Amino acid sequence: MNRINQEFGRVLRAATSGFAVGCRVGQLQSPAFGSLVKAQPVDEREAIYGLIYDMHVDDDPLVRRLVLAENPPESVINDQRDNRLLPIEMSVLAVGYTQNGAIRHRLPPRPPLNLDPVELCLEHEEVTRFTDSLGYLRLILRAEGSGVPVDQLLVAHISHVHALRGGDTEWAMRVITELIELLRANYDVLIPTLEAVSDALAI
Repeated sequence: MNRINQEFGRVLRAATSGFAVGCRVGQLQSPAFGSLVKAQPVDEREAIYGLIYDMHVDDDPLVRRLVLAENPPESVINDQRDNRLLPIEMSVLAVGYTQNGAIRHRLPPRPPLNLDPVELCLEHEEVTRFTDSLGYLRLILRAEGSGVPVDQLLVAHISHVHALRGGDTEWAMRVITELIELLRANYDVLIPTLEAVSDALAI
């Protein structure tokens, strides 16, 4: 059965290269490192696609006090997690956008706006449509050296998409072939990435 996209947060801040998403603890069940997500404005602006490459939870004064307590009550911990004023933040690398209904594997002409809703892309048709063309892999590789763990991001993303595409081994082999072509001059990234992808997909 085809899954449907899940809204899990909203844009905190953004640039053309990517954006940060904020969400509550209860919304953290599905998004994960490497997931394909989409900032989907409610007006007619472009939808912007990206990959989650970092997730972090900031502390606050109450958390610091609870950490020092010997046996903080479970109810206090749960209340702090569920009702905390600081959101969980996720950093997203932009890898494409929509323009007049067509998907473009380029940086978007404009970033999303604060509080635009963000969805986890789970619909088979949409994920397949976005990942059929592999041009977006170049944007991932170009993020090397900017704080994005490119090799691990590739492995996690390919594993997610492989599962969402129903174990599409043909697609996985096309990705591996494309990575070999793109990284043929960078064996330091290519070899461990190919080994990790092969292990993750058992191919």
